[in-house]
Amino acid sequence: MPPLEEGSILYMPSTMPGISITEAQRLLQVTDRILKRFPEVERVLGKAGRSETATDPAPLSMLETVIILKPKEQWRKVDTWYSAWRPDH
Repeated sequence: MPPLEEGSILYMPSTMPGISITEAQRLLQVTDRILKRFPEVERVLGKAGRSETATDPAPLSMLETVIILKPKEQWRKVDTWYSAWRPDH
């Protein structure tokens, strides 16, 4: 299967069951702020719980965050453990 490169990431952590709306909102805001600090990130859009539709059965304890990335040319250049023998693309 070819790699899928759509320019975004879906991050879906789960919290403890029974989390309050206030705590879910606070946790989502803190997480979104941390993710936005990465220079490769363009935008962060988060949601806690579900919308008013039968097609979204997510409980309040399930957070969903869409991370929109900047174009790859704008990412930092970071050496990895395999940088010495990795062919350039």
